Amino acid sequence: MSGWFKHGKWPKWMVLMHYYTIGSFILLLLSGIALYWEPVHTVLIPYLPYIYTMHIFLGIIFALTLFVPFVIKFPFGKLIRRLDWFLPTIFGIAIVVTGVFLWKSAFLPAKWTSNAFAWHGWMSYILTGWVLLHIVLKAVGYRPNSNGLYAKVDPSRRQFVIWLTTGALGVAFFMIVDPFELLRRILVHQGTNANTLDDPANFAQYYTVTSGYPIVNIHTYRLHVGGLVKKSASLSYIDIKKLQMLDERVSFHCVTGWSVSNISWKGVHIHALVQLANPDSSVKYVHFYSADGIYTECLTLREALDPTVLLAFELNGEPLTTRQGFPIRLVVPKMYGYKSIKWVNRIEFSDKPLTGYWEARGYPTEAYLGSGMMKSF
Repeated sequence: MSGWFKHGKWPKWMVLMHYYTIGSFILLLLSGIALYWEPVHTVLIPYLPYIYTMHIFLGIIFALTLFVPFVIKFPFGKLIRRLDWFLPTIFGIAIVVTGVFLWKSAFLPAKWTSNAFAWHGWMSYILTGWVLLHIVLKAVGYRPNSNGLYAKVDPSRRQFVIWLTTGALGVAFFMIVDPFELLRRILVHQGTNANTLDDPANFAQYYTVTSGYPIVNIHTYRLHVGGLVKKSASLSYIDIKKLQMLDERVSFHCVTGWSVSNISWKGVHIHALVQLANPDSSVKYVHFYSADGIYTECLTLREALDPTVLLAFELNGEPLTTRQGFPIRLVVPKMYGYKSIKWVNRIEFSDKPLTGYWEARGYPTEAYLGSGMMKSF
């Protein structure tokens, strides 16, 4: 065991930084899983704003460690294994670049951030695989030949810059050009079924705040409209579709960073319900309730009557699926996705605000794009 994880005569600060970089990446991976993977995400809902903040902080620190060779020159004559430096540099900077795209997603084209989300995950998986392999090789004291991919090389700044630039420009190219979309178009043009590819109209993830998705019977479904109104209403799915329908094409943004560009919604404007129920003049807020019995949201009356806000029942020309919010969901394009409550079965007009499900757990009430999670802290 005494021969495990030897680092020769490298300076102590470099050994410590080596372990710190690996440790910070592991924490980044775990916090990323908590933000994205639904089984973990659902359990940790009360802590997600803090995990998100920690993820951003760790990402910044991880990025800074990648640039150490710019500041401090490696000891003369200390050769390093090519793959031990090449892979962490290439994939590390790719993870950082895609992470910045997700962090500042509200200021970038949705198509770019949508691609960044996918590449951020793939680059993280690849680097994770390498870290695990690296640990095993070090643990068993593997000593390869002095040539080939795993040969030792001089850790010069020039080589570092080349690899760093390659990783940054490479992943930026893939995010903007999107080769998967080009392949999908080629297959569609050739008459091939492209449904096996990632459809850019699909959401990167579907979240639920319960252990499952509410199952709504379309034949018995009712949208109850009440509160401070002169005329309460109970609308069936067919009744809702008889109201004036609107179409809009917008981008959808999740507060955790991923986006979906140019998706088409069909639904009815909240103004149609205002005309139907005739709210009292004291009304300042609109409350929304979900069929899951837990999910709630609130908009000011001014926000709810924004011309882009819809009660949607179709996505890209198809009825909503259960995971997408069937039969009716709210769509608030100017705000992050958690304001677009799914499975809506009750709406109330009120003179007082309602603390929504996510807001009660630390998310901002005014969730306009660009505000992010941290505004509430």
